[in-house]
Order: sequence, then C-alpha cells, then structure tokens
Amino acid sequence: MSLTYKSLAGRAVTILTIACAVSLTAQAQVVAESLSKSEPKKAEAARAPIGFSKNIRSDKTSETSSDTDNPKTGAVVNASTAAAKTMSEVSSPAPQPASDDEWHFVFSPYFWMAGLHGTTGGPNRTIQVDESFSDIFDSLKFAFMGVFEAHKGSWAIQTDVEYVSIENDRATPGPLFSSANAKIKTFVFTPEVAYRFYNDPDKGSFLQVLGGTRIWHISTDLTFNAGVLPAVQISESRNWVDAVVGLRGKAAFSEKVFFLGRFDVGGGGAKFTYQLFGGLGYNINKKIAFVGGYRVLDVNYDKNNFLFDMSQRGPIMGVGFRF
Repeated sequence: MSLTYKSLAGRAVTILTIACAVSLTAQAQVVAESLSKSEPKKAEAARAPIGFSKNIRSDKTSETSSDTDNPKTGAVVNASTAAAKTMSEVSSPAPQPASDDEWHFVFSPYFWMAGLHGTTGGPNRTIQVDESFSDIFDSLKFAFMGVFEAHKGSWAIQTDVEYVSIENDRATPGPLFSSANAKIKTFVFTPEVAYRFYNDPDKGSFLQVLGGTRIWHISTDLTFNAGVLPAVQISESRNWVDAVVGLRGKAAFSEKVFFLGRFDVGGGGAKFTYQLFGGLGYNINKKIAFVGGYRVLDVNYDKNNFLFDMSQRGPIMGVGFRF
C-alpha cells in the first residue's frame, strides 16, 4: 500500500509539472505575438507621412485605452497623460485678451506761454493789446489750464478748461489819452464729444471727429488816464457760447515718440472762433506722457456794445496722466 501511494504521488507531481510548463509556454507565445504586432505599428508610425498622423494617433489612443483597462498600469498611464497635458498647456501660447471696452481717463494739466494780441473795449472806448508772453508773464495774476478726457471704445468725452487773469499797464489807449490800464480775466470752458473713425493700434495712430461748445466768460476793467480827454473807467463782462466742430489725431513715430494735432472752428455767440494745435509727445512710461507744441486760439466777439477781438498764441507744454 505504501508503494502504491508513493507511486501515485509521484505521478501527480509529474502531471502538475507538465501542466505548468505548458501554461508558461502558452503565455510566452502570447507575449511574443503581442510584441511582434506592436513593433510593426511603431515602425509604421515612425515611417508614416504627415497625412497618416490621424490614424497613428487613433492607434495610440486605442493602445492607451487598452492599457488603462489594466488596473495595475492604469494609474501610471493616467499620470503620464496628465503630465503630458500639463506640459502642452504650458508650452502653448495663452489666448489673446478680448478688446478693452472699459472706461479710461486722462488728465493733462498744461502751461500755455501765449501772447495776447487784439482789440477790446466798450462803447466808443477800445484799446489795442499787443503783448508777448514775456509781457503777459510779468502781468500774470493767476492762471489754471487743464484737459480731462474719458474714453471708451470709439467714443470720448473731453473738456478743456482755461482761466487767466492779467493786468497790463502798457496797453495803447490811442491819441486822446495819456495811458491806459487793462485788467482782463478770461475763462474758456470747452466740453466736446469725439468719435474715432480711424484707428491703427499697431502704428499707434487714430483720427477723431469732434463736436461741442466753447463757453466764454470775459471780464475787462479798463482805465483811460487823462490826456486830451479826461480820465475814463469802463468795466464790462460778457458771457456767450459758440458751437465748434473739428478733427483731432495722433501718429506714433516709435513706441515713445508721437505727434498730436487738432483743429476746430465755430461760432454762434461770437462772429467766429477757431483753434489750432500741433505738437510732439514722449511716453515716459505707460501712465505718464509729456507733450509740447504750439497753440492758437482766436475769437471775434462784437455784440451789445462790447468788443473782444483777440488772438492767443504761443508755445504750450503739459503732462498727461493716464488712469
């Protein structure tokens, strides 16, 4: 009996050994077949022209999906896929921002070194004023000048404010008086709306058509000292509004240097008024720019026994603050 059991045990061990060998052989053949199938695909992918990239990509996708079905390799494949996606997002260019459609503001205080040339006065009493800026500067009592602009898209709102107070002892009174003293206060407020009909952001150029009003307040206090005629003092003030239309433009020569120009013309309260400006600007940085140029502002008002036919002209400089 012991011999029988021993022989039976030996036979069982032999059968199990043969079965394991057959199983290992079958698995090796499966692995060899999968390798032989994958190698041609890889070689074909290396030799494939650009037109077949779509098919190759689909094969890789299928291989990846089949690998992810395996719980042991799925985590590694998913991690490598996430890493590749992250690298792709970093290396790809960021999308360009949409066009800026927010409000932007510019405040530009300026100093206008203008002379004053023309005629002013009341009924039957006028004086000639022909003063350069150096003369005006000596006579200057107070001055404030500035431009405020708000723009959004193609539209802009701009206001120009100028207040000047001067006292001149060298006015020419004519042959009937020995001398004259003129105190002149000028307040000019110009609110306008502008529309940009041409824009080239690559070159930094634009053209705007603008329209608005120019509001004037002129106060004169004239003293004619005795000569052939006795001394006379005349004090007058007038307010009026002129409608104005014009053009405004900018052309950039470089990232830093640009040209600004403006012209407007109008009337209504006055017989006629116009303004000219041309100058160069320099961008100190993205928020601050310096502008210098030449400006002319002319008006001819002659109503209600009051004459103010004056031209202001001279160099101008200012600083623009963007925010």
